[in-house]
Amino acid sequence: MAHPLRSQPGGILSLDALLEEHCEAIEYDLITLGLRLHQLGTEVLGWRELKAIIRWLPTESALFRAMNPESHRWQLDQFLLADITDSLRWLVWAKTDDARNGRNRPELVPRPGVKSDRERVGTATGIGEMNEFLNWDE
Repeated sequence: MAHPLRSQPGGILSLDALLEEHCEAIEYDLITLGLRLHQLGTEVLGWRELKAIIRWLPTESALFRAMNPESHRWQLDQFLLADITDSLRWLVWAKTDDARNGRNRPELVPRPGVKSDRERVGTATGIGEMNEFLNWDE
């Protein structure tokens, strides 16, 4: 279940489903707030309060990390550091013979959820084989 409380109004059933899937993470986040899951349904912690807590948990919370295992480590500062690293690599490369010949451009720092723009499937085919494949006469 992706984000049950973000895409629709939500209610006790969606909170219950989220609790079933990520119980330990929610328990941990409640403990950091001085609450306990066994208090749910009492005057100390009602369902509405639990919904508000879960909806507004910060990106450093255990629930966010459990729901986003790949991207939870990449916050704004990590993206900015990756951009700085890529820029410095490019500046160093730009002063080389490879740059003048347009080859061996440095790789970007891999980022979660971003696919590489370089295709790396298969091997190169020679001109003769391609002409034969296309039935072109030489």
